[in-house]
Order: sequence, then structure tokens, then C-alpha cells
Amino acid sequence: MFESEGVAALRSLRGKLLQIPDLRPVYANWTSGLSPHCDELRVFVEEKIDVYVKDEKARLKTKAIDLGWFTSLCYPDAEIEQLKTMALMSMVFFIFDDTIDKEIDHETLDFASDFDAASKLRQDSITYMRYQFAQDLTKPNPSIQPPRVPQEFASFEGFAPRVTAAAAGQVDVGKLGDDFQEFIEANALEQTYRLSGNLPSIEEYWTYRHGVGAVFPYCTMHQYVNNMCLPDGLAWCEEVKVMRLETSAQPLICNDLYSLKKEMKEDTPTNLIPIMVAELGMSLDSVVSELVEQMYSSAKRFDAAATSLRGKGRGYDDSVQDRIDMFIKAFETFQTGCFKFFMNSRRFGVKEYEQEDGSYLIPL
Repeated sequence: MFESEGVAALRSLRGKLLQIPDLRPVYANWTSGLSPHCDELRVFVEEKIDVYVKDEKARLKTKAIDLGWFTSLCYPDAEIEQLKTMALMSMVFFIFDDTIDKEIDHETLDFASDFDAASKLRQDSITYMRYQFAQDLTKPNPSIQPPRVPQEFASFEGFAPRVTAAAAGQVDVGKLGDDFQEFIEANALEQTYRLSGNLPSIEEYWTYRHGVGAVFPYCTMHQYVNNMCLPDGLAWCEEVKVMRLETSAQPLICNDLYSLKKEMKEDTPTNLIPIMVAELGMSLDSVVSELVEQMYSSAKRFDAAATSLRGKGRGYDDSVQDRIDMFIKAFETFQTGCFKFFMNSRRFGVKEYEQEDGSYLIPL
């Protein structure tokens, strides 16, 4: 059986103990919670999965993610319609990513092992996404034939009309389209490394990781989540750019810590931990310490940017200042929601390794 450099790096960690300290202090100053609409949202998500995911195995796998719960953790204060929209967007990302970023079987051609087929899926998905975002629901044009809908991207059909129908100023559809395209195109770069048998360097890893992590589209939706809009001078200022970057970095690092055992089982070496072990010659414990320190540093940069944004808001009236607080809280709850999801989700399967002090001792 072919064993890539990445798989070999992952397997070198087998038998070791992954010790993750209690990370709750990283998130202690940020808003967290669970939406009271969680049960209703779960029913909605299950129904939509039945509509959009035709393959039975994939359908069961998608339901097991529990996207209704995930969305309710990330946006505990959002109204039900906003939650439904965000859950549909999550379906797009999780289904698409799980189609390509999975264990490679070199005896079976599928999107994970066939780069050309995956490339066509990516291009068809971009074409369909751009078509849907360009639609004016108030002026349908029956003469324009819609592009083919990739089955692996079908749930976008339910998401896009909600976005294009949003109140003026709540969603920058052009920016959101760019975020989606970055996610899809970064998937190609990640797959190139996985199929090549080579590990990316740490620098190369970060060239695609923010894209495949798909956090930026969530950030772009944070005005919509709160059913409001901010002046452009605030919504897209330098402070918000920092908040977007740190809101992406934080869950990505946290994900790589809690998902390592799962990725070792699936032989999917797109994880920062084996990359750092291989490139820097660091021990597993040293890598974990370095990543935890990066999480604390990221949180400080986020808080500094949020404080500066609130300072800018003092030049506006009380209504705008209140909306700034809501806006910032959406970034906070997204990060705390991801953290709770990583710890407790069956997708990662690490809950049983939690210790009384909040740390995790995970045998690899």
C-alpha cells in the first residue's frame, strides 16, 4: 500500500499521548450559549439533509454532524430564520469538504482520489454559486438556463435565495461569493498536497488553511446574523479585518488539536501537528504547547481589535454602538461555539478523554 510522507508523519505519532490543557480560559471573556431554537433547527436541518443528500451513507454521515446544534452554539442570540440560513451554509461546507477531504483509496476512483474529477466538481460548484448569487428574485429571467447543479453542492440551492433576499446592507453578496470561491479553490491546493505524497511546509499550510476552514463566509454573514447593518466604514474597517483573521485562526488551531485522533484514523495528514513535528523536529508535547500559546495570542489580538472597533463606534450614535456590540458578539460566539463543538461532537470523538480539570488525555 502506498504510504505518503504525510501519512508516515501521522503514523509516527501512533501510541503517543496527546495532552491538551484546559482551553476554557482562552474563551472565558467571550459570550457563549445555546440557542433556544436548537430543537426546531435540528428538525429543519434533518429535513433539508433528506432533500439534498441522496447517497444514504453520506446522508447518515451528514446527519451525525448535528449541524442544528453546531449552528445553535455559534449563534445563540440569532432568530430562527437567520439560524436556518447559517445551518444551510454549514451544510454546503461540510458536505463539500467531506466529499473530497477524506481517506484516499487508491483502488477506488472518487473525488478524494481523482483530482481531475474533483477539479470539475470545484469548477461546476463555482459556476453554480456565482449564478445563484447573481439572481434577482424580483425579476426572474426564464430565458437564462441555470448551470448544472453538482449533487455535492446541492444544498447551496436552499441557501442562496435567503442571502439574495436579505435586507439591503446586511450581506455583501460579492464579498460572500469571493469567500465561497476561496473555500473551493483552496480545497484544490489542499488536495494537491494530499495526493502528492508530500507534507506542506508550515508556511504553505497557511496559504490554504484559512480558505478550506471556511470561517470567512461566516464572518461576512455577521451583520445578517443579527438582522442589522453597520456603516461600511465600520463593517469593513481594519479592526474587522483583524477580527476576521483571528476568528478564523482560533478554530483552525483548536480543530487541529481535537481532530488529530480522527485524522490519524482516516489517514488524512492535513493537520498542523504532524507538519510541525516533521518540519521543526519538535516533540508532540512541544507542538501542543506552541499551538496553545498561539491560541492565547490570537485571542489577545482579537480583543484588541474589538476594543478599537468599539472606540471607533463612539463617533456614532447609541444605536450604532449597540449594533457594534452585537456584531462583535457574533464573532465571539462563533469561536466559543466551535470550541464546544470540537470538544463534545461525535464527529471528533474525544469527549471520553476529558479530565476533571478540563484537560484532555487522548491516546493516539
